[in-house]
Amino acid sequence: MSETAVIVGAGQAGGRTAQALRRQGWQGRILLLGAEPEAPYERPPLSKEVLAEGADPLKAALFKPGQLEELGIELETGLTVEALEVGARRLTCAGGRHVKWDRLVLATGARPRRLACPGAELPGVHLLRSAADARALAPELTEGRELLLVGGGFIGLEVAASARRRGCRVTVVEAAPHLIGRALGPKVSRHLRQLHIERGVHIRLSGQVAAFEGRDRLEGVVLADGTRMAAEVAVVGIGCTAEDGLARAAGLDCDDGILTDAFAATSAPGVWAVGDCTRHENVWLGRRVRLESWENAELAPQIAAKAICGKPEPYSVVPWFWTDQYELNLQLLGLTAFEGELVWRGTPLAGPAIAFEIEHGLLRGAALFDAGRERRPLRQLIEQRVRVRADSLADPAVSLRDLAKASA
Repeated sequence: MSETAVIVGAGQAGGRTAQALRRQGWQGRILLLGAEPEAPYERPPLSKEVLAEGADPLKAALFKPGQLEELGIELETGLTVEALEVGARRLTCAGGRHVKWDRLVLATGARPRRLACPGAELPGVHLLRSAADARALAPELTEGRELLLVGGGFIGLEVAASARRRGCRVTVVEAAPHLIGRALGPKVSRHLRQLHIERGVHIRLSGQVAAFEGRDRLEGVVLADGTRMAAEVAVVGIGCTAEDGLARAAGLDCDDGILTDAFAATSAPGVWAVGDCTRHENVWLGRRVRLESWENAELAPQIAAKAICGKPEPYSVVPWFWTDQYELNLQLLGLTAFEGELVWRGTPLAGPAIAFEIEHGLLRGAALFDAGRERRPLRQLIEQRVRVRADSLADPAVSLRDLAKASA
């Protein structure tokens, strides 16, 4: 009798899991259940091309027309799964429908954090996570409009860049003393701050929004120090929380995400989890980590599918992130805040440049400013924990590819 693999969550990670199962030889039924009304798509364009250029939010759809049918993947959208029974291997959906499974993959994603302050529900105050969010926000970004971004992380700065391209007047309010505080220390993030200031963005650091004000819709904000600022539109971008409620209620081990081992397996037999909803074991890091990234949504499904199909391969990779702001492409390798010893090659914003973080002679991480062509050799050097001289890293005449080849 044919077995059924059910995937809860039809975002990027869920869609990639369905594809990977077929590629790894799963012969049974594949049922992909999504809460959103759309078929699986990638989220990065939502804060970039969709807002800046008016692109279709589904321009980065995972499946071409007819591809789901070709792969034998059954997709059901607009469906909320309300309960998981591990022992009975059964899901309960909204309306009371039951779905049985033999293998289950949770790809439930994450939800954006909201500000718990007065006025947070006023029209004009937005979150940005889904295609629906992007469709609601894009028409508001018109020339001359006052836009306030709450949070100076990747999403906030990407929206700021897109809004400036649309002619909005933009202010970023960040609670930390520097931008992108979780990923970049001040020695590196100051260059992003400079970029946005040069493009006309007003940046307020160490500031906290205490309230949104307005009668029928947003008119302004009040900061914790009493400062009032005009705002016709606001976007709250203060991070996301793992959507692990379904797993937690079913008794699976969770800790700010569904806990998985290096093979994407959860604490429940027959249940795997992938993507933003997880805190997964990364063998290279030697610990569990929660990653909200495009790459994790690509790699984790391959790990889960191989494990389900009897071809286990551990998750062991140097984390990689990227962001596009204006014409700048910034890529980050490793999980470091770039607050240790830094070595620079080139000058940021004046051409390709790289910030290397070194600890006891080992390369721990790198921030690549318009230097994406160097990502592969750098990743190899970091992954293999190669000792590299600081003067070699700083010298543009020294080929990083040659250094990586010599270490192989």
